Amino acid sequence: MGQHILAVVLAVLVMANGAQAGGNEWNDSFPKAKKTLERQVYHDHRVTLYCGAAFDEKKNVALPEGFRAPKHEKRAGKVEWEHVVPAENFGQAFPEWREGDAQCVDTKGKAFKGRKCAEKVNREYRLMQADLYNLYPAIGAVNALRQNYNFQMLPGEEP
Repeated sequence: MGQHILAVVLAVLVMANGAQAGGNEWNDSFPKAKKTLERQVYHDHRVTLYCGAAFDEKKNVALPEGFRAPKHEKRAGKVEWEHVVPAENFGQAFPEWREGDAQCVDTKGKAFKGRKCAEKVNREYRLMQADLYNLYPAIGAVNALRQNYNFQMLPGEEP
């Protein structure tokens, strides 16, 4: 846990001094990013972001008492890696996401766009999607329920 806290503190200090944190420049694989987080960052403090639920090395979650998500029951028992800034938010900046690309054609000849196309043809998108600072463990059902919504302040609630 100490290494994770140190990394966060360092990032805050760098940004507070007016410098910008560099983006992901080496890992353009979302699956590799998830494995890195599981094995090197959260290996010794397996707790989900929103609910504080413990999870094991096989990504099985000990659900909080009273937790229910009937619509996403299959995803409730597993950890998923949540993009704090939803992939759709930065994905929309890429033409492959919005319009597709000549390389984005499935085996039946049907063109596709969106995440799958951006992943296939755009390295910059893949770097953003795999940025470790934007990924946190979440109960799969919570990840599903959040969808692509942004975070926001709730009126009348303490931050």
